Amino acid sequence: AVSGEAASPTRHFVSELARENAAFWQGRDVRLDPAAPPAARLEQIRYRMRQGVYNELRSVELIAAWIPHVPERELRELLPGQLDDEQRHYQLLRRRLRDLGEDPDAYRPLPEWEALFDWLIACRARPTLEKLAMFQFAGESQSCDGFETLIDLARDVDPETAELYRTQILPDEYRHAAIGRKALTLLADTREGQERARAACREMNERVFAAYRAHRARADRRA
Repeated sequence: AVSGEAASPTRHFVSELARENAAFWQGRDVRLDPAAPPAARLEQIRYRMRQGVYNELRSVELIAAWIPHVPERELRELLPGQLDDEQRHYQLLRRRLRDLGEDPDAYRPLPEWEALFDWLIACRARPTLEKLAMFQFAGESQSCDGFETLIDLARDVDPETAELYRTQILPDEYRHAAIGRKALTLLADTREGQERARAACREMNERVFAAYRAHRARADRRA
């Protein structure tokens, strides 16, 4: 069962872990190159959008797989809303790509990227603390930072896409990251739990970073 109001030391731990995750990602999100010429930057953004269609679809699959394995009612009841958001993002990105004359379903994920989602789905049997530390707390928080960067870099080359992300996707992502913060605040209330949450975040960050490197290598070959 989930306890009630968490003690202040737990909230302090959550803030500290968020800073550790942010420090890990300093200079490591290699998917976009701010110094690239506008044409190359636009191609990187288009690649991100095509990949985003895949990401949102797999996120729907992931959350649907996890919901039955989250016994804590206060957290489980938040996940269907996230699932609906991911499905809506999937449709928004597909529609935008079609408007740009692209096939929204032509993207074929790298093996490393497909394996990342396969691994996350297989994590459904892990404790809620670890699952939500990995995806909602670490993963979605880093996604928010990544979308902020994408929006900044898209404003001059594709302002309509930048506005789509800013108004219709990014606010939902911050709400998803808040689910992770709530999970840690409620469940990481022992030293052992905090170490498990920290290890889960580290595992997620390292796996995502390895997939990002593979993503950037492919994007550079296409540029």
